Amino acid sequence: MRESPCVSVIMPAYEAADTIRGAVDSVIAQTYRQWELLVVADDTMDYAPLLPADPRIIFLRTRSRGAGPSAARNVGLDRARQPLVTFLDSDDVWYPEKLAVLAPLARERGIALDNVRFCYRHKNRACGTYWKEPSEGWHDLDFYGRVSESLWPVYRRDLVGDTRFHEPLRFAEEAVFNLSLIARNEGAYLCARPLHEYRIRPSTLTRSAGAAGRAEQAYTWILVRLREGDHLFFPPRLVEQAISIFEKRRDINRAFVESGLSDFQDFEIRQRAQR
Repeated sequence: MRESPCVSVIMPAYEAADTIRGAVDSVIAQTYRQWELLVVADDTMDYAPLLPADPRIIFLRTRSRGAGPSAARNVGLDRARQPLVTFLDSDDVWYPEKLAVLAPLARERGIALDNVRFCYRHKNRACGTYWKEPSEGWHDLDFYGRVSESLWPVYRRDLVGDTRFHEPLRFAEEAVFNLSLIARNEGAYLCARPLHEYRIRPSTLTRSAGAAGRAEQAYTWILVRLREGDHLFFPPRLVEQAISIFEKRRDINRAFVESGLSDFQDFEIRQRAQR
């Protein structure tokens, strides 16, 4: 029987005192016990007193306060030594079977992810999932490129290699990272059930004031870099496909601004209904 590989879980933390305990507890509650948790503080907070004493939790810091989520995740990647790696934001939670389901799939297939559930913590409305009735199994770059929300896979560490988050980006940085790896892996395995709860709050970067402007700046930066020959870790043969994906995301963001709606999820629901 093959030994279960250990997973490096990277958690950036910025002003996360009110939420980090729930996120860390959801890692500790995993039925899959082979993990290490790298908590990377991007502020001056000492999170250790807020969290359970567990030798699997390792505390790190970025080089300066407010260096950004990309910098924090890169600090974690530089320290991660385990065969598998994944990310959890300090205001989200996992369901107990997340690693038990995805770690074996990632070991065999390179990348595995689940149908994330998004929940509003400040509104009286039902939770939803990224895909309504997805086909479980292997899907290609185009399939994942059509999802506007963040993807949170489990990766084989050797596949990640020297890939890093682009620190100038403060929006869509995880999209470039995740999609470039899915492109190099020629796809990823999707578990149809949700194992990760993305908790949307007023302070959530993609929902906060000015998010549409930050998205426009980010997509412009990405497209300029791709067109000028910086592949952003995408395979050269798939750069044109990457350009198409981010052009569509930019267009969706512009249509959202023009729609006059205040909530992106409401906008996407309307878009799906029209299609």
